[in-house]
Amino acid sequence: MTVTELRAVLDLATKSLAAVTTELRVEMKDVPKAVDLLIIRNLCMTAEGVNSDDAALSAAIEETFAQKRTLLAEVTAPRVLPADSLWDPAGPDEYAAKLAEIDEKEHENADAYSLRQIVLAGLKGIAGFAWEAYQIGYEDEGIDPFLQRVLQRTLKYTLSVGLLFNLSMEVGGFGYRSMGLLDNARIERYGSPKLTNIELGVRTKPGILVCGSDMRALECLLEQTKGTGVEVYTHDELMSAHCYPQLTGLDHFAGNYGGSMASQKSDFTYFRGPVVVTGGALEEPAEAYADRIYTTGVSGFAGVPHLVTDNEGVTDFSAVIEQAKTCEAPTELRKGEVVTGFGHDQLYTMGEMLTGAIEDESIAKIITIIGTDGADPARSYASELVASLPKNSIVMTDGSVKFRFNDQYLGTLRGMPRTMDIGAVSDTYSFCMAALKLQADLGKYDINGVPISYVVSLGDERAMTALLTLIYIGAKNLVVFPSYPDYMTDSIISVFEKNFGLRTAKTPAEDVEAFFAKKPVSSDGPIDPEMLIIDIIEKYPDAAQVLMNCGMSCVTCGAALYESLSEACMVHGLDPEDVKEVLDHELGLVED
Repeated sequence: MTVTELRAVLDLATKSLAAVTTELRVEMKDVPKAVDLLIIRNLCMTAEGVNSDDAALSAAIEETFAQKRTLLAEVTAPRVLPADSLWDPAGPDEYAAKLAEIDEKEHENADAYSLRQIVLAGLKGIAGFAWEAYQIGYEDEGIDPFLQRVLQRTLKYTLSVGLLFNLSMEVGGFGYRSMGLLDNARIERYGSPKLTNIELGVRTKPGILVCGSDMRALECLLEQTKGTGVEVYTHDELMSAHCYPQLTGLDHFAGNYGGSMASQKSDFTYFRGPVVVTGGALEEPAEAYADRIYTTGVSGFAGVPHLVTDNEGVTDFSAVIEQAKTCEAPTELRKGEVVTGFGHDQLYTMGEMLTGAIEDESIAKIITIIGTDGADPARSYASELVASLPKNSIVMTDGSVKFRFNDQYLGTLRGMPRTMDIGAVSDTYSFCMAALKLQADLGKYDINGVPISYVVSLGDERAMTALLTLIYIGAKNLVVFPSYPDYMTDSIISVFEKNFGLRTAKTPAEDVEAFFAKKPVSSDGPIDPEMLIIDIIEKYPDAAQVLMNCGMSCVTCGAALYESLSEACMVHGLDPEDVKEVLDHELGLVED
């Protein structure tokens, strides 16, 4: 079987196990922690490109079915389980037929399939964040039951589109929660991120390059390379590790080398020392570095040595270190420094400066560019967009997409750098926290009152989780690039566009114009709080959705339509002036 097919079988095995664990919880029976971790690990392994080792995937499949058999014997009422969760193959010869059967069921309703894929992608992102937190000893007891409950529901092929859409919104909420878990875990273990100048050049000693996002693996390597004469460089999203106080300050922690995993073949070739991959989409190694690349954690590739991590989260890097001692120093690709570390604590301390600059319009717009990079040439959109931005804007960024433009110096605005690197994709949590703080400081009713435009690079499942998380906190008018995932149907795209203003990127010039365009102000003037709900909706049909988003379901109640806006707000415990402000701005009745 192909690696893609093995990943699909492992997904099915994981969903089946999750159905059993969910039923055990319903029956008030314990689920072993090792099984929770197995499910999370599997979700990480089947994320796009993370593990391409057919032997590792096959072993994970067998282990998962074995665990399911053991736990299924403890279920009192197996008849309530989805039929496909009871599948128990005698061996790999049965995999292909089952995949064909599942594929037929999955595609009976194209829109339902689309939403199931969105949900599954979001769950894999959550699993990725939770897995990293677990590696450094932190967990959230609510995440495992949620993941397993939703996985179980994806086996119910008659589930309605509406229910699946609601599940995707739940995924956004748990995306926020899992990012918060990882944020807290890293801060507790490594300290709160500080603004840090990171070296981009190289030194004269041999080095080891660590890529992905697993800081626990990096921590182990830094400890084991002390006094060896070998220096450690980061690659891709691990660049953000340099801003954590407990990891910095080590003489042999050199800097960041190269860019994102999209440039891995050239970066790994020129590095000239061993490369350790802890996550991200690993491509087939080129001959130039095939004998000095390793994987660890959930990563894997056929023929690449895999370093095992013990139950304490410790990985033995002795073989890597010994090889590094025989290698030449890296070839220099870049020079200079970049600044990172704009986590929520740093952004909080800048809150007064940001608020003041927004209020006096020194900052016309915050452009948030988050997500993961990829090889598609269309991803050059990000660098072209940043180069086109006017000087009254700042950029906040996270994830590997930053490597598309972090070599551009945009200067400062009111003493603040115009480019603020928040960190890895999981640090979208920091951005959310900062945006919600700005909303409160500016006295806005919802987050869309803050002048922020959102741009999301959908490079992998974690980026989908980040997108759903932004939707969860109320963000609207989000731009995704280079395109929607292939599994999103036109109907589902339309739902997201209508409800959240989601759209794909245009040209950088067109999007810059759209980001900074002011809505034309209607000659009708602002809403009168004493207007009847029905009169507001008849005059402004878009007001119905705005009121629903404010939590006023009265638009669906015939009697309540004849209440005034003030009366309806009182019933829902809302301040009519706050709701009026949202209506005025969303309907273009006042200047933004």
